[in-house]
Amino acid sequence: MSLFFGLIMFICLVPSTLILFFLIYPKNWKEKKLIFGVKNRDEFREGTSENEVDAIVKKRRSQAGIIVICTCVIAGLLLLMRGMPMQTTVWTAFIFIALILLEIPYILGNREMKALKKSLGLGRETGVSYVDLSSAGAVHALQPFRVWLPALLGLVPVVLALLIDLKILFPGMVPGAGSFLVTTTLGVFWLVSIMMAVFAHIFDNMKNEVISHDSSINANYNRAKKKNFADMFVLGAWGNLLLLAAWLLTFILAYSDLTIIISSAVYILFIFAGIASFVIKSKKIDSRYEKEMDLLADDDDHWILGLLYYNPKDRRLNVEKRAGVGGTVNVGHPAGKVILGLSILALVGVIMSLVWIGMIESTPMTIKIENGSVICHQISDDYVIALDDIRSISYGEDTDELNLIRTHGIGTATIQKGSFTVNGETGCKVFLRIGSGNYIKIVTDSDTYYINASTAEETADVYKQIDQALRL
Repeated sequence: MSLFFGLIMFICLVPSTLILFFLIYPKNWKEKKLIFGVKNRDEFREGTSENEVDAIVKKRRSQAGIIVICTCVIAGLLLLMRGMPMQTTVWTAFIFIALILLEIPYILGNREMKALKKSLGLGRETGVSYVDLSSAGAVHALQPFRVWLPALLGLVPVVLALLIDLKILFPGMVPGAGSFLVTTTLGVFWLVSIMMAVFAHIFDNMKNEVISHDSSINANYNRAKKKNFADMFVLGAWGNLLLLAAWLLTFILAYSDLTIIISSAVYILFIFAGIASFVIKSKKIDSRYEKEMDLLADDDDHWILGLLYYNPKDRRLNVEKRAGVGGTVNVGHPAGKVILGLSILALVGVIMSLVWIGMIESTPMTIKIENGSVICHQISDDYVIALDDIRSISYGEDTDELNLIRTHGIGTATIQKGSFTVNGETGCKVFLRIGSGNYIKIVTDSDTYYINASTAEETADVYKQIDQALRL
């Protein structure tokens, strides 16, 4: 299981770094619209300025190339690591660090290009933007049904999963039915399809970029860009539909973590293929119109480090990125400030979650009999089971004989805690360290518990204590 998780992380990280590298560190800078987030100008291609820009690009591209190579090598070595909790923490931290490091040469290059621009006296028109009244708001490329059809069809697997969980379809035939885990998961990914459709409309309605005095050139350029965005979102929406269908079939035929991981890996590859296609087409579009770009707005100073767009006077919430693909928010817009704040909170939440998982993994799981109750403790008392409420108790030799499907709680390769469906029985309370092997099953008037301690010896000893207490 840990190997498949590592492969998914590897598949996510390596293509991402390679795509980002080729996007923001172009080799032939003279043919590009942007150089490290600064608009390319004719003055950059003249006299000593050309040599300066060439030196900046080569230096920063070389640094980024070293970072990419190191990232790929370290990612390959991380495939040798075992243990899901440690993998989760290390991979997540490494992905954050790798992507941040990859942008450092870009940030330094952005500062150098802005300094060169200022030394050439090219900052006098900072903030000037242009609007082509002939094509403003009139250029669109999205056919709504292409993105909304797969989004709406995605509701079918969600409804079918719900009917299975309600035991209206295939009653008694699907393990895990009634846990609503798959229904919830499919519902979340169906919402992703809806978000894709919404974002497709947002990008299709982005403010048209003015690159030329010729309105027809502006219209064709923006139409080509918007069609490229539309195709990417449509491909993602259909890929999402296929994932929903695959997960539904997995739920019905052979639900397991392995099948979920494999289907997720295929989905990630599909998405990256779509992004790669988008990047290639974007480069072709810019190359096609490069010679016709004789009118470019100068808003470089509104881009902080070439990454964040801050312009309180701009009413747009969404603008096209200067580093990477897609769009980013205008953090000078009131809603943009809210989105930025929520993004920071989400990042902090991820970090805190990793710390919490690390604490859980490193804290022993203990079971003790105290004050007439069986207490399952790890960091805090997870379960307190009164001895008087226990109807039966049994001893299991191996946790592998339990088919665990998590409804809510914690589920890692070694720790399983919370509400689970166990061997087809829904609503069971689980407190298990999988590596310790044996377990105790306790049945009360209201709940069924599957518990064990950090070691097999401790679990066996607690079972004897509970059995003796019940005999008194």
